[in-house]
Amino acid sequence: MARLAAIRDFILEPGPPAASAEPARRPAAPGPAAVVLATSLEGAGGAPAVAAAVGVAVAVGSPRAALLVELGPPERGRRPTMLASAAARELEDSVRALGEPFKRAAARGNVCHLALPGGEEGLDRVAELLEAEPPVSLALVHVPPGLWPDAVDDQRLRPSGGLMCAEMPANRALVALAVRELHERGLRARVAGRPLGRVASRRALAGVEPGGAASRRASRLARGLLAGQAGQSLPLVLGAAAALIFTALILTAIGGAVTGKARAQRAADLAALSGARSMRDDFDRLFAPALLADGSPNPAHVTKAEYLARARTAARTAARRNDVPAERVRIRFPDAGSFAPLRVRARVSAELDRDALPGPEAAAGNRRRRDIPVVASAEAEASAPPSWNGMPAMASGGGYSGPLAYRQGKPMRPDVAEAFDRMAAAARRDGISLVITSAFRSDAEQAELFAQNPDPTWVAPPGKSLHRCGTELDLGPASAYGWLARNAPRFGFLKRYSWEPWHFGYTRGPAPCSEAGNSIGGGDGGSASTGGLPSFVPSRFREPILRAAARWNVSAGLLAAQILAESNFNPNAVSPAGAQGIAQFMPGTAASYGLDDPFDPEKAINAQAHLMSDLLRQFRSIPLALAAYNAGPGAVAACDCVPPYPETQAYVARILGLLDGAGELLAPELEVRLVE
Repeated sequence: MARLAAIRDFILEPGPPAASAEPARRPAAPGPAAVVLATSLEGAGGAPAVAAAVGVAVAVGSPRAALLVELGPPERGRRPTMLASAAARELEDSVRALGEPFKRAAARGNVCHLALPGGEEGLDRVAELLEAEPPVSLALVHVPPGLWPDAVDDQRLRPSGGLMCAEMPANRALVALAVRELHERGLRARVAGRPLGRVASRRALAGVEPGGAASRRASRLARGLLAGQAGQSLPLVLGAAAALIFTALILTAIGGAVTGKARAQRAADLAALSGARSMRDDFDRLFAPALLADGSPNPAHVTKAEYLARARTAARTAARRNDVPAERVRIRFPDAGSFAPLRVRARVSAELDRDALPGPEAAAGNRRRRDIPVVASAEAEASAPPSWNGMPAMASGGGYSGPLAYRQGKPMRPDVAEAFDRMAAAARRDGISLVITSAFRSDAEQAELFAQNPDPTWVAPPGKSLHRCGTELDLGPASAYGWLARNAPRFGFLKRYSWEPWHFGYTRGPAPCSEAGNSIGGGDGGSASTGGLPSFVPSRFREPILRAAARWNVSAGLLAAQILAESNFNPNAVSPAGAQGIAQFMPGTAASYGLDDPFDPEKAINAQAHLMSDLLRQFRSIPLALAAYNAGPGAVAACDCVPPYPETQAYVARILGLLDGAGELLAPELEVRLVE
């Protein structure tokens, strides 16, 4: 990527986050430009405007203009503007001097726009233009979706990155596949999840900065495309995934004939990912009660049969949208017998047109048969990341030293957590989902943050931040700021600073960083580990669980969810395998932990907490510790994973789901990933 070197001369590394101004840019020495391909994936639009905004972000402050090429002319031509910069006019003259079809170049602000024919002829013209090395800072080439594979593979263009506009998060699964393909070719990738907006788009296409958030987005995209690291734009491991039709851009007619085995494989990958995405989205609904308090059906609940049917439909829909006929795709669930299946397998059958294959492959085919059968399969799963670790029960290293409660994986004082629960519930009723971006921070964490941005206007110095008191929450998204400003005081939260619409402190409890605050959290309202036991815990077992959790520094919510899954709080339970009591200890394990009577619930709960403490210390991962409790430490240590036993996988899945449903978000959002 020799072209990238010159671009780095005038694009600075990302500046400080939050409300800081846009990074300054410095001029570059002349040199060849990078080439970025842009396109709109199905259902999305606005790629030319986004590409233009990226070009403007690069060109502002540079001695050169950006070149925006649209293959397949837009409905209305883009004419030169009076606001064109000297660099854009110089680029316009340089391009027009090449003759037809380049005489349509138009200087617009900091960008020179050029419309060329679509199809292979357009790619030929782009290659011809780049060979002339016009004085550009960045060449952005917008191609229609059907031409994207050819453009990516065109060695004459030597693209350094790809910019894709797609509706997110609904289209995330296939976007990830698209990003992976770009990375496999050594190209950078960035995804614009939404269009710029009408006014910002017009300004960008006119070659001027769109302004505000749109300019900041364009700058981030430019940095990612030109100075980022390949592989960082979008993880292949997916949180919220769905079925976008990027593969359709490169997949021809499966079911008729295709021209490569890899295309059938991509269709299988996408179908499996889409089915796993459906499982991940519906997972918590398996644990929702079937009936509401008034006895009416709970619309949030799905049966296992419905859960699997929805996943099958999602997988088949993804295959169909990629031109795979229904009779050529098979979907099955390898762990369908478990309580909460999390795996889906897709099998796609296709035929390769022998005449379309390269010579050796065609010769290898049976010449008495025209087509060669091909079968591709893929398996995907939704699961917790094995690297996910447990969290401390008590605060330390700051002004607050009391018990911690966790919401969305962020630590805070227990009374703050309970107040947030009430506020978040009210926000959900109004159609707003609150997100916690930061809560309790130790002095060491604050020092690291301050070192990154030593401006006390935005980041308090170590020892001065109220975040060290466990009473402060940084909340989002930005669309919720207005709701928070109007409603947060009802729940005891005060916006601390007028210039930080995201920062709210809790004011109804003890003062921040006080001895009274350190004493918060006794009883059911907030244990040292949970900030409140879930409501499904019978009253007689609440105190034993809280005591055991505090003694062994294990989440009380985790212990409670485990007991529900093990015995449904039945102290006399005995499994067919011989496990005994409320915590289902095998006799040998019970003896090793000094549990002489597994049917004594208090002793059994204490031994359970002791065992879980040891397993968490050994594996440093809640999913792996749970798997070891169920299947034994040896099976987990052998693969450093949740073993592929349906019973164990269902056990881990159910407990994570129970934790999430109880409001204690110890369980991370399930990830969707290809496993085969």
